[in-house]
Amino acid sequence: MRDTRLSEPSEPTEHYIFNDSQTIVLECGFQWDSVTDRDPIELERMTAHRAVRALAELCEGLIRPMTLGMTRNWVDEYSWPTDGNPPRWNWFLKTPQSPPDACSIYVDPQVIEVATLDERSVLTAVDRILDDPCEAPEGKRLAWEEMRICHTWARLPEPDRHIENDELRIDDHDNKARRVLVPLERANGRTWVTVPETSVWYPFLLRVNKSFGTVYSDGLEYDEFIEMTIDVNWSFWWHPGEGRTMLDQAVDRLLRQGWRNTNPQSRTHPQ
Repeated sequence: MRDTRLSEPSEPTEHYIFNDSQTIVLECGFQWDSVTDRDPIELERMTAHRAVRALAELCEGLIRPMTLGMTRNWVDEYSWPTDGNPPRWNWFLKTPQSPPDACSIYVDPQVIEVATLDERSVLTAVDRILDDPCEAPEGKRLAWEEMRICHTWARLPEPDRHIENDELRIDDHDNKARRVLVPLERANGRTWVTVPETSVWYPFLLRVNKSFGTVYSDGLEYDEFIEMTIDVNWSFWWHPGEGRTMLDQAVDRLLRQGWRNTNPQSRTHPQ
């Protein structure tokens, strides 16, 4: 069991776990006129693969996912969600490094065990999920709905500054606890951190889901949108400094690939 005893004295630390997440939201539009294969499941595969690649690009050097959840739903001919869920609608990817109590936030998960959560293994799992046999009711078809990464490690910025006596302590506002000992792991010259047992929020929560679009005003028509929500739960990566620079650089990589920020103020004026 991890040692989460409070150190003395109990003065607040410089950094903390937020009471509420600080959020960046990105979106990506798709135009299907130029796509020769209009098979609906192949269009689903294209948007799902784009989501996976964006998650991998965002996480590179910053976030280590320990689980990934994916859900499916029924949609009508206009891609609007309909009532009811298909069989095997909730899938949950785990690795040997996942927390022992890690589970899907939804009921009835189909669990997939993978050696590691990287782009290749997730793309393989996504294809398996999309191709899982499922007879659609009349007037409906199968679609993926969302992907979630809820259990994460994150790369600690400036470890020499924040670690004292080989320990990192952080205030946890949700649990009204000060100077909580944070688990550390060193790998390839980097220091990674994850949630203490007493805490609620992992360093980052990531979600990609289907969307109706919000900011595209370039005169082009898009047939479909996906949206990525990046919940930043620890101040290391939100307040100005090396951590925020690491996050902004990761987001900028997605912007260069055609994603757009739906709330630019969140990037230029951190709370």
